Amino acid sequence: MKAILVINPSSGKMGRKMPPVLKWTLKKLGRRLAGLSRPKISEDDIIAEVKKKCDKENIKLDIEFTKYPKHATKLAKAAADKYDLIIAAGGDGTINEVINGLAESKATLVIIPFGSTNVLACELGIPNNPKEAAELITKGKKIEMDLGHAITGKESRYFSMMLEVGPFAQVIKKTTPEFKRKWGRFAYPFGLIKLLFRYKWHEIYVNHEFDSTGYFVIMANIKYYAGEYEIADKANKRDGLLDLVIIDRKNPWDIIALIFSFAVGKENRFLRKEYYQTKEADIYSHHKMQIQVDGEVLGITPVKVKIIPKALNVIAASQNGI
Repeated sequence: MKAILVINPSSGKMGRKMPPVLKWTLKKLGRRLAGLSRPKISEDDIIAEVKKKCDKENIKLDIEFTKYPKHATKLAKAAADKYDLIIAAGGDGTINEVINGLAESKATLVIIPFGSTNVLACELGIPNNPKEAAELITKGKKIEMDLGHAITGKESRYFSMMLEVGPFAQVIKKTTPEFKRKWGRFAYPFGLIKLLFRYKWHEIYVNHEFDSTGYFVIMANIKYYAGEYEIADKANKRDGLLDLVIIDRKNPWDIIALIFSFAVGKENRFLRKEYYQTKEADIYSHHKMQIQVDGEVLGITPVKVKIIPKALNVIAASQNGI
């Protein structure tokens, strides 16, 4: 068996220590945020654990480091026909890039969490500890997972978690790599709070089995959004459907409450206007609205979205492979 480790060396790095007051606050939030203050994991730690596991199992291992945006896609696409396992170490953005190189191929993805956010790893039951995650290379359960596919006027992208049109996509567009490195997983919540009081709300239209209108639209392939927040409680990565969540316009304080829910990982439906399960949808607006998939900017509306059943072979923890 042959494997390649694709690792993003800049993943998971914060530019400074967490402020004491913020650290105290997070401690009070309990178990769901415990991972935010865990000991820093280095790329050397990841490489050492993956090498150790592969050596033990007689798996030939090669290693590639990403060097620029979308390099992971290029590496994964080149590796898809040459390796049995594509091991990806990075955050959700890096994993999305790798998936776009592997989608609808026979290669199997193994995820080693190594980023400011690791939502897909959470969905698959993959532990943050690199030694425990590496054990799943041979002890995990191989599943066939659905992927979403989005097409705009300029490009297309697969996504494993969700597509969103609305304020969060605008925040991702405006968040610099430096700010993200400085604040880690706090970068987007801070940016969203800052944006909300000057964000211009525009209607977003969705054509699916019905016609829907809202101010914040999410098409989810998994339950989780921005952490352990279950925004699409019926979502199943293997049911051949995308869960369409339409959120109505509320005042900024309501959205801030939603952001807090993202952080503590609670299911909360207080902003939900409509909820559907569908195989495809067309999303558009009379204004230029940003689109993000899996935490990465895709472009502007309009966008066509559909589900691609069983498009990705991926390793999950046994209890999460349903």
